[in-house]
Amino acid sequence: MKRALFVLLAMPWTAAAQGATDPAAAADRIFAQWNSPQSPGCAVGVARDGTTILARGYGMANLETGTPITPATIFESGSVAKQFTAAATMLLVADGKLNLDDPVRKYIPELPEYPQVLRVRHLLSHTSGLREWSSLVSVAGWPRGSRVHTQDDLLEVVVAQRSLNYPVGQYYSYTNSGFALLVTIIERVSGMPFTRFTAERIFTPLGLKQTGWRSDFTTIVPGRAQAYSRSGDGWRLEMPFENVVGPGGMLTTVGDWLVWNDALDHKTLGVGVVDSLERQAVLNSGRRIPYARGLIVSSYRGLREIAHSGSTGGYSTYLARYPGERLSIAVLCNAAGAAATAFTRQLVDALVPGLAAAPRPDTVATDPGEIARLAGVYRSTRTHEPMRVGLGGAGRGAAPPRRLQEGDYLMGNTRVRFELAMNGAPLGLRTFPNDGDTVAFVFVSREPWAPTPQDLAAFAGRYRSDEVSATYVASVEEGRLVLALRTAVKRDL
Repeated sequence: MKRALFVLLAMPWTAAAQGATDPAAAADRIFAQWNSPQSPGCAVGVARDGTTILARGYGMANLETGTPITPATIFESGSVAKQFTAAATMLLVADGKLNLDDPVRKYIPELPEYPQVLRVRHLLSHTSGLREWSSLVSVAGWPRGSRVHTQDDLLEVVVAQRSLNYPVGQYYSYTNSGFALLVTIIERVSGMPFTRFTAERIFTPLGLKQTGWRSDFTTIVPGRAQAYSRSGDGWRLEMPFENVVGPGGMLTTVGDWLVWNDALDHKTLGVGVVDSLERQAVLNSGRRIPYARGLIVSSYRGLREIAHSGSTGGYSTYLARYPGERLSIAVLCNAAGAAATAFTRQLVDALVPGLAAAPRPDTVATDPGEIARLAGVYRSTRTHEPMRVGLGGAGRGAAPPRRLQEGDYLMGNTRVRFELAMNGAPLGLRTFPNDGDTVAFVFVSREPWAPTPQDLAAFAGRYRSDEVSATYVASVEEGRLVLALRTAVKRDL
């Protein structure tokens, strides 16, 4: 039997008066696929002018016990937690104990001295150039979920990196490492544990009664939803087993998130603190990016949107504010791959009449011969990653180019401009992602390299990285180049 457990609060909603769909009816339609006692699901909360107009749960919090999701169910936040870590940082700035232009090494002197000064502000906006800690531990042979990582482990692996991915402030690249370092800074400046500081300065004053941190994954949390991922026709547990918080790791409810959004709207923590959270970062080039400080400031169908998504283990989340509509939406799901962002936008579509039409690319018929002339392998000048254009298969560039009316191309949802020689041969391409960045790729070859076993033999040997304390052994096996770490873990190349 299908069921939806919910609480509908506040004054009666008159769809005709508001010119919008009834929120309960909209939520029932959007979350219908999760309204089952045989699957995990989502909790959703909607508020207008700080008043909750919808709080409802769909699906199960625990498939073993048959416990349904309700508005009071506790989920894990994923990266939505970053705005709380940023707020804690800005409270210390307001206290006069911290400055955004302070060098990070002032508080974490064990970090290497990089060619450019890494400042606190760079940690808040993913413009630091720091390598992603989860990628580092994965290269070391211990990907997330394979062992219990702690804040000390994280700090150790980040400090061990002798260089950055790019000069400080040059680019935006999402990395949890920056927000993890902020936790250490907050603790060293405040003189108290991060969990206690955020409780005393944020959670308790604002009345976030069901919000805390997963600082010890073995702790029993009554009312928490277990997280799941699909396994064949069923489900399997997909819980985040680690003791790292700050970049994520918050435990909370949709109700507490609506309270938090209302506090941001009313600048309860202080005008300077909240305004700073919404101040978009500026790169060295002068380009302003959508990422602010733990928040992304952008637009959706003509509405100003201040939001962030989250994903960890089997949890998928989204928290958004639309100030022009005095609208706030929180979605927390316990199923890996649940489209929390899309669910939020579908609610906006239903609750806000007269939205601007979503832009649609103006594509024209594309000559197959033209695509054949552009086909080949391209390599990023920034990350050196390859892109295979017009060669089929999977991976980046797999979507065939479609010509746009003005002359550029569309690959997937990204606009691309090819650079050609006088004879029409491809020299490179430049991508134009939606965040306003541009990334250059150079043309490498018409076809992917197809090495012989003899070619691959030149790469055989031992490769050591002191930065991750790992040694890989490369060998040729059955015509393939294989990497082995600690002899037990092998990866085809």
